[in-house]
Amino acid sequence: MSLVYVFAASKMEGQPVEQIAGRDPKDSSTPPHGPLRSGRNELIPVVGGWGHKNAAAKAKEALHSASVPAQSRSSLARKVDAVLIIGLCGGLSSSLPQNRIVAYTDCLSTDADKPPQPCSSTVTNKIIEALHSHGITCERVVGITSPRIAVRSEDKMALASSGANVVDMESYEILAIAAQAGLPAAVLRVVADTPNSKMPDLNRALNEDGALDDRKALWVALTSPIRMARLLSGNKRAMSYLAKALDLILPSACFSDT
Repeated sequence: MSLVYVFAASKMEGQPVEQIAGRDPKDSSTPPHGPLRSGRNELIPVVGGWGHKNAAAKAKEALHSASVPAQSRSSLARKVDAVLIIGLCGGLSSSLPQNRIVAYTDCLSTDADKPPQPCSSTVTNKIIEALHSHGITCERVVGITSPRIAVRSEDKMALASSGANVVDMESYEILAIAAQAGLPAAVLRVVADTPNSKMPDLNRALNEDGALDDRKALWVALTSPIRMARLLSGNKRAMSYLAKALDLILPSACFSDT
């Protein structure tokens, strides 16, 4: 049995984990009896919030004990076997349609001084093979983490010039902290929008830490109601595709002997 930390930016993105494990998503309290169970795995869902700063802080907090030498851990402390990052991403290539499941091989940062963060090829290969064996297409991609939302087609073209195929706002930092802790990590996301998608400018709703300010987001929704409605509908539809993939992956042996 493997112990897997599953990171998501929002409750909506993390909801499939709790549903698959049989927990009521409306119950926001800490699981009373430790990790959730799914097949051969124990799962600890971590909702880190939007933005790279929130993601980094939450990953450091969650994975701190994983970096403690085994001989120094409490006898009750479990070894973390793997880290899985899930959620939505934006497509930077017209070859990636909406609702396509993708697995990262590497993740870049918009900070040119930071090196690429590789994902575990072992875990990633197992995930892709498991999905393909059940008829679910999963493409290998290079991701990039941006502090801002890629709203305009020009923004997406600029990010694509780095060699990335998709963009998100959290993966790089979580992968970097997992690497520091010596943990194999993978990223499984779903493409929620394409380079030609018309999106509301939610950058106007981000605070200084790159997280979403609910009151500002409401203002953006009121000023761009049609685009916001399409965004929310598209995100919900995309997550239904990711939920099907996670239903196969989370109970599987993809995280063992990594």
